[in-house]
Amino acid sequence: MTWIAFFLITASTVLHASWNLLAKKYHMTLPFYALIGVTSILLWGQVQFWTPVPVWDMPWQFWASLAGSVSSDAILYCGGLVMAYRYMDMSSAYPMMRSLPILLTVAVTSVFGMGRPLNAFVIAGMVMVFIGCMCMPLKSFSDFNWKTYISKNMFFVILCASGTTGYTIFDSLCQSIMRQSVAHLEINKIVLSLSYYSTRGLVLGSTLVFLSLAIPRQRKHFAEIWKECKWAPAAAGLFATTTYILVLLAMNYVDNVSYVQVFRQLGLLVGLFAGIVILKEKGTLPKYIGVALIVSGLIVSVISN
Repeated sequence: MTWIAFFLITASTVLHASWNLLAKKYHMTLPFYALIGVTSILLWGQVQFWTPVPVWDMPWQFWASLAGSVSSDAILYCGGLVMAYRYMDMSSAYPMMRSLPILLTVAVTSVFGMGRPLNAFVIAGMVMVFIGCMCMPLKSFSDFNWKTYISKNMFFVILCASGTTGYTIFDSLCQSIMRQSVAHLEINKIVLSLSYYSTRGLVLGSTLVFLSLAIPRQRKHFAEIWKECKWAPAAAGLFATTTYILVLLAMNYVDNVSYVQVFRQLGLLVGLFAGIVILKEKGTLPKYIGVALIVSGLIVSVISN
């Protein structure tokens, strides 16, 4: 992996943690997330005017998978994120919400035969991730109690992680269908990814705005956001979209895409310390040990897969 790739991925992880920091600080709501989606449309909607990919002529399977992706994002992920950040510290919730989807994605794709069978090292890494996640909600190891994990907080984390897992799998299906549909055109991979990202952004952003306006309680939040948050949703949207683009660029400077997956896990550390240092959340030994286990387990899983 080149230094260019390292700096691109590092910048990506910082930006991802940054938009989550803004979401936590300014009390994440559906309209807040909708404005993040609108920012994405404003930045990347222009791709629709120059892309050589015939996006709107894609087969129905593409649109069905896109509907699955948007539903997972707008309902499961957004709902889980809003509630998790309402009741939990970012330094506890963020590492779990970022790591559990990787574990769940591997599990789901393996069960349905969508990926390679798991080897012993991958399973060991997944166990480390699981144990690390079990540590995160604890104030101290002496507080260990099974009731800690049968709570609304953990439900919201799992809901958010399930949404990420869902849209990750559906996004993969969408891009696979798109590649097959334009295989004869020999279009650059980055252009394909940008075309999909732009299309997904248009559909997701429009869906989020519609839901925000259709639900009376959520409509009131728009006015509150303009008064209290001001530039925060736009900044969060800029950070969120730039994160994805930097990852796409980094993929061109590595010999193995697994390196990208590994170094993106630096974001777990950024999220942990952002919560502790900036939001003044309490740092605990279980949090530090938990995030160390999560990062180590993810690295073992990715390298061994």
